[in-house]
Formats: sequence, structure tokens, C-alpha cells
Amino acid sequence: MVESQSATIKVQLFISCRKLKDVETFSKSDPFVEVFERHSNNQWIKIGQTEVIWDNLNPDFIKNFILDYYFEEQKYLLFKVFDANIENGREVKGLQIGEVECTLAEIVGAKGQQIIKTLHLLGERRSTGNIILRVEEASSINNDEVSITFSAKNLEDQSCCFKPMFYLSRVMESGGNQRVYCSEYSKGTNLTWKTLKKSMQDLCNGDAIRPILFELYDNYSSDDNIFLGSFEFSLQKIIEEGKKIFEIERPKGNNSRKSFGQVVVSNIQVTKIYSFLDYISGGCQINLLIAVDFTGSNGHPNSPSSLHYINPAGQNQYQSALHAVSDILLNYDSDKEVPLYGFGGKINRQLSHCFPLNFNHQSPSVSGISGIMTAYKNALSVVELSGPTLFAKVLSTAVQMAENAQVNQLNQQYFILLILTDGEINDIRESIDWIVRGSNSPLSIVIVGIGNENFASMDRLDADDEPLIDSHGKQMLRDIVQFVPFRNFGNSPTALTKEVLAKIPREITNFFRIKGITPNEAVQAPEYDFHRSYTAASTDRGNYGKLVNPPPSYDINNSPDIIYGYGSFNPPPPPPLVVRSPQNYYTYSSPKS
Repeated sequence: MVESQSATIKVQLFISCRKLKDVETFSKSDPFVEVFERHSNNQWIKIGQTEVIWDNLNPDFIKNFILDYYFEEQKYLLFKVFDANIENGREVKGLQIGEVECTLAEIVGAKGQQIIKTLHLLGERRSTGNIILRVEEASSINNDEVSITFSAKNLEDQSCCFKPMFYLSRVMESGGNQRVYCSEYSKGTNLTWKTLKKSMQDLCNGDAIRPILFELYDNYSSDDNIFLGSFEFSLQKIIEEGKKIFEIERPKGNNSRKSFGQVVVSNIQVTKIYSFLDYISGGCQINLLIAVDFTGSNGHPNSPSSLHYINPAGQNQYQSALHAVSDILLNYDSDKEVPLYGFGGKINRQLSHCFPLNFNHQSPSVSGISGIMTAYKNALSVVELSGPTLFAKVLSTAVQMAENAQVNQLNQQYFILLILTDGEINDIRESIDWIVRGSNSPLSIVIVGIGNENFASMDRLDADDEPLIDSHGKQMLRDIVQFVPFRNFGNSPTALTKEVLAKIPREITNFFRIKGITPNEAVQAPEYDFHRSYTAASTDRGNYGKLVNPPPSYDINNSPDIIYGYGSFNPPPPPPLVVRSPQNYYTYSSPKS
């Protein structure tokens, strides 16, 4: 009997801390939490961190985490609590307060799906506080975005420094409330707070009927806000029943008049959030580009110690990463044609930081996985490894290609640049400039670190902790870079692809949402044609990674046809994509016209 594998359950993890050790001298600690997950090679991989809550020893963090839960698998988690500092106007990591490990199953199986653990510093037994970990199964029914603007009317002034602010908490299925939003503070008794934007999953777990608690505070300090009153509401009450005015009920035991004032929902809007598959079914095309490091630090390809060494008994790390990532992404690339480049190498003794690996500047693309793997292998016998490691030419190529695509409602495309490199880059400033520019384009960048070198600058490009700012002071529109060292996954191609590609669907939908582009009508599947052959045939076309033999001589520095630093290939904007008639995507016996 063959049993099906269990379905993935998504759970939402919430974090709070209590009685944290105060590591500040003149104020209270400013805590935040880093969250790690242990992979199969026993390495801890950071999956995110909470916001900083200033001057607070008992924080309830708003930032939460969506995790995959499998009953039959053990997922190990590590939580590190730090104090934050301000240096040169930036938040930086200060002293560690404590840490603790647990498993996801430990939280899921606990009473009320909540556990309380004691924090310690590594190697010490003395408690530095407690961490509260709580989960709830995340609903996938409705993840639309809700925008709400709250105003206050006739609040009772508490002092000359009255600064009202509020929290929103959702009522949990297991009981109690969980904070999901914290407003800024304002001033006065008649005011309007900034519009909040939250997913329905965060706000009410996708359930419009679920109660949401509004709590009004007078802001003093994060840990000493004065509670003024509260009320409950639901999105259904506001949207369907039209209730927009709520009385603020004072805390129980307060003998003053019941209402502290009114809160008015002055505006509410629900925006449909489309999924990655919505765009794919509507004809959105995914275009893969690849760039491979040919700098001398990789070692001579003929040496068994080289990262480029072709081992007859198996694949090197470059081959493993190329095959694993391409195998996934090419499923969404309709023509399977992949522009494939090298950088940091010499051809005919001329150094280039972006050259086609098939040595065909008019058509730098190769066909499918076989074309990618063959082109890479053949290039090793022609390209002289050199250096330094510069990304700017490769990044400019990808950014301009994405810009030239002129993506719009009828022409939905997205580009993914895969860069494989063995070490630090030497043009970090120019690379940041191109990444910031590319963040406004339909582009994601995946960087895989090969070997055991230092990749500190790559972590900076990843921008998980701090957005990139270019040399003109412009901040990136969205985070488009994902960096991972291959070694962190025990050189496992499967674990690598799971990590580096996990964010791609979200980046794609986020780009189209920002640009106001919705999915097109789903492309209809073709009907079966009894008069055609559906047998897979070797009718591939193109270069297939084969070398132009011998490779042509050209002057990289002086050729008038060189554009973007890699040759005369300057892709024209594609024609607008219209709603297509059914096409036979399963016919392999003849090439596309």
C-alpha cells in the first residue's frame, strides 16, 4: 500500500519576552529577536528577525513568522535576543541578552499551542529572562490586504503631553489576544493616525468575523504606556454592516464616565492579493539568466582542488548549483532559452567581466539544461581564469534586459539572474547602484556562494537587515537579492534550491502589485490533437552550449559593437503580450516557428 505524504501545514509564530535582563546603563534594554532554523547539516540558518522595541523589558513583537509544519518531521528552532543600539543614526546589534532552542512540534503540541522558555547566555546557567512562543495555524482562505484609517474624536485630555497611540490584537482560537499592529503616537484629542496596511492573515487570520481588539494608550515610553480604554470590532462589522463609530470603554474598575471618547473608521479598503500561480496561469513568463565566476581564485580547472574541476565521478559545486536551480526555473520558461554568461575571465587574452559562454554575442542563449551544462563545461577549456571579481557588468546586463522588456498589463514577464561566485566582490558600490536601480524592474537576483571563502559583502547585498541605498541617496524599492553559501546546505542541491527559490514567488507578486498589474485571464489548455505526435523528440535548436570552434577573436575593449560590456547583443523590447489563443505546449516533434 502506497501512502501519500502529509500536506504542508502553515503555522504563524508569534514571539513575546518577559522579565528581560536590563543591559542598558541609563535606560531599559531595547530588545529584538533573531530566529534561526537548523538544516540537515546541523547549521543554523537565519530565517528572519523581529522589530526593535525600545525601552522595554516585556516586549510583544508585532513581526511574526510563517513556518512549514510537518507532523512526521522535527524542525529545530533557535531564538537569540539582543539589545539594539543607535550608531550614526542606524540601528545596530548590541549585547546579547540570551538565547534558547526548541522544536516547532514542542510549541504546536503544548497546551494552548504556547510555551514559555528560559533564556540563557551560551555556557551560562543564570536566567536572563523568558521568551513566550505561540503558534496558530495560518489560514490560506483569504490573504487580501486591508487598509484602515482610524481617527479619534473628543478624547479626554490626560495631560499637556497627551500622545495617544493604539495597538490592534486579534483574538486567538486558543484564547487570549495577540498583538498584530502598533500605531505611531499622535497629539491632541481630535486626530487621525496614519493608515495601516495589513494582510487579512495577520489581522484576523483571514476570518472577517473574528474579533479584533483596539487598545488606546497614552504614550510615555514603550514599557510604561498608560492604558486608557478599548473596544472590539470585526472587519465584517465595518465592511458589511457599515459600523464606523466605536465608543472607547474605560478599563474595568474606573469610576469615571464609561466612554473615553470615540474612534472613527474614516476609511477602509480591501485589496485583492493575487498568488504566483494566478500570474503564471495568466501567461506570465519567467526568464532565467545565469552568470558564472571565472576568476583565478577558483583554481585552475585541471587541478582536482579547483572549484571548476570536472570530476568524472560526479559534479562540482558549480555544476550542482547550475543543474538544481535551472531544473526548477526552466519549468516556467516557455522557450527554455537561457542567456548564459561568464565574468572575470580572459578570452584570447582579453579580460571581460561579462561574456557569453557560447561565445556568440549575437545570440548568447543556450537551450535547456543540457545547453547550460555543456556550455559551462566547454568554456573551461577556452576561458583563462583571471580577475578581479566584479558584478557591475553582469548586473547592468540583467537590469537593462528587464527594463527593455517594457512589462505592462498585457506583457507580463519577470527575470531571474542567477550568479555563481566563489568569493568577495571588488565593486560593491557600483553593484549596489545597479541593484537599487533593478529593484524597480521585474528582476530578482539569486547569488550562490561556491567554496569556503569569506562572503561578508554578499550579506550586505542581501539587504535582509538594512535596505540598500545607492550613491545618489536613493533607497531600493524592494528587496530583490537572495544570497546563500552552498556550504551552508552541506552542498546539497535540493536543500539549496529550496532556500534560494523560496522567496521568488513572493518577489514576483510583490513587483506586479506595486506596479498595479493584475493577472491576465487564464490561458486555456490545448485540446488533444489526434493528428500530431506527442512523443518527445530531440529537435532542440540553437547553440545547445556548443562552442563556436575555434572561438572568434574580438577586441572586447575596442569593438564598436560592444554594448553593456559583453558584446553586441542588445535585446529589443518584445512585442506586447496579448491574450493568446490555445497553443500546443506539449508538442516536441517540431520546433516553434
